[in-house]
Amino acid sequence: MKKLLIILMFVLVSFGSVGIVRAEDPYVYVSVEKDKVVLKTILAGNTKIPEALTLKVKSNCFHGPIIASLNDLKHRRGDLIKPERVYIKTDATREYISMEKPVVISLPEAGSHDIVVDFEIKANTQGVLDYAGRYSGTLTFTILPPA
Repeated sequence: MKKLLIILMFVLVSFGSVGIVRAEDPYVYVSVEKDKVVLKTILAGNTKIPEALTLKVKSNCFHGPIIASLNDLKHRRGDLIKPERVYIKTDATREYISMEKPVVISLPEAGSHDIVVDFEIKANTQGVLDYAGRYSGTLTFTILPPA
């Protein structure tokens, strides 16, 4: 019995000393709550889509800015909505910015935070209405390293 007690004490002491305190590897993870962003527009005029998307940024470190970029939105009939007609707004931009070029939507920040994204689609100014229906494209978010 005494031998069993000594073995149990050794096992408990061994398991207690395994937990070495180690710094966690830094990470930044961005997720969205939707697989698709619905940018509904009306026939004529500009259409604002408030709170179209919320990015959930999970981080245990300081990270650089987050950039949003968009490619052409394509209709199955071949019609295009160019990125320069799509505008994006976040707390970091404070106003609607054309997505013709990548847009900084979040400044460098430490830790986790949410980014609420608003969009605006500008009406076609070439006198031709866009085809009604679904358009598809890719909206990309890129996290840059801190400067």
